[in-house]
Amino acid sequence: MRTPRANPGGTSRGLAHVPAAPSLAALVLIALVLIASPGLVNASEEDEYAPTTLVYPPFGHCLGIHRATTFHLFIYLGMRTSFDEPAGIAAVKLLSKDDPATDSDDDELTVFGLNSGRCEVIYNTSLYDVEIYGECGSGPGQFVKPLGITADEEGNVFVADTGNDRVVRLRYEDDELRFVKTFGNTGDGPGQFSRPSDVALGASGRLYVADTGNDRVAVMSPVGEPLSVLEGDAETDVALEGPVGIAVVEGEDAWISRDREFVVVSDRESTRLVKLSLDGVVLATVEAGEGELEDARFGYLAVDYYGNVWATDRESSRIHKFDWRLTHVTSVGRPGDGDMEFDEPRGITLWKRFGQVFVSERTGAQYFWIGTEIQNARAEPAAFVALAEESRIGYYLTETSRVTLEVLDDAGNVVDTVLKRRRRAVGENAERWKGRAGSVTRGLPPGRYTLRLTAVPTYSSGQYFQDTAELQVEILPGFGR
Repeated sequence: MRTPRANPGGTSRGLAHVPAAPSLAALVLIALVLIASPGLVNASEEDEYAPTTLVYPPFGHCLGIHRATTFHLFIYLGMRTSFDEPAGIAAVKLLSKDDPATDSDDDELTVFGLNSGRCEVIYNTSLYDVEIYGECGSGPGQFVKPLGITADEEGNVFVADTGNDRVVRLRYEDDELRFVKTFGNTGDGPGQFSRPSDVALGASGRLYVADTGNDRVAVMSPVGEPLSVLEGDAETDVALEGPVGIAVVEGEDAWISRDREFVVVSDRESTRLVKLSLDGVVLATVEAGEGELEDARFGYLAVDYYGNVWATDRESSRIHKFDWRLTHVTSVGRPGDGDMEFDEPRGITLWKRFGQVFVSERTGAQYFWIGTEIQNARAEPAAFVALAEESRIGYYLTETSRVTLEVLDDAGNVVDTVLKRRRRAVGENAERWKGRAGSVTRGLPPGRYTLRLTAVPTYSSGQYFQDTAELQVEILPGFGR
């Protein structure tokens, strides 16, 4: 049995430890070809572009395979299929594959990926097997350009059957996807849809449908009964405009911090994100057009344990991250097929308990863990008189982290630990140092010192990965000693 550790939020809701390795079959859905060295790897050491907000899993977890390609798909499925407009993707830990007699993480995630151009769902059934479900058409077990997919631990799978203006409900049983029913038809009335593009399940079992052509989110029961619609609100003068991506957090979710609950959609031709309460009140919006978001196009969405929102950007081959207020945190990626590069990222799904992230691409997919990155670290002032003055150490975190701040002398010896594994939130943070060691009343001798910041993610990646930044400061001679 593995040793459990606290979950990311530090609550007592359950156990969070290093997840079991996802199946090699699941990795076909996330298309990998690079062989990684042991430990977490990022971009090439010769490449200055090495963001660590997302990191690759350790070698022992994925055998160095973190990107799947057409080659891997052929290995598993031969000529049965090929990548053709990959779309939405969903990952879930199925109860049917978990041994209730043990607390260990005893099985892999099941990943469902839409191969939209071929009207298929591709999914793994075990550590070594991949299957295909569906074909083109309008009957049972058929789809037309399906774009969105979601699933729960009970094995319920819902597909936004975009071309048929309906939602298809499937059931995963005995390692097979089986047709259950369809609901919805073309129209703008209750229970009707116009080009539904994405679906999301709340912890309550309610289904949220991005009803694109009707400028709304339709809230449905699991059996297809219309419950309500979210369209924006008059008070904020924000109306939904062609929502395409959707993610939902409900208070019953076991893996969400502080019982946050909301619906977030991408709309207005993928240039805007809108966050709504579950009863439709607009809580926040963010639009493309400035800074790193100048050319952004928001596609599929996912929400992590802390309520951060992740959005794929097919146009610029990036992943954008926002905090729970929809404040932009960072953007990761660039076009290409190397480490931390994307080939038109499409769907994104996130297993909140461990911080596992799956992203589908134009010809495959990738597998990441949530890491952290220290940005814009600075000491102000960088030269000061000990005790008489103090230096303010500012830095920006792209993920909630446990932070350590150490002071090293010229010989590399640690002469003070200002901060040790203290939790700090995503965004701007600041620490203060007066130039002394611990609680002693005298300041350190004049000279040059190194301030070493270390940030460790609270997710499973924290057992393997940390980001470090070093700053140079000088203690000046003076009466402060």
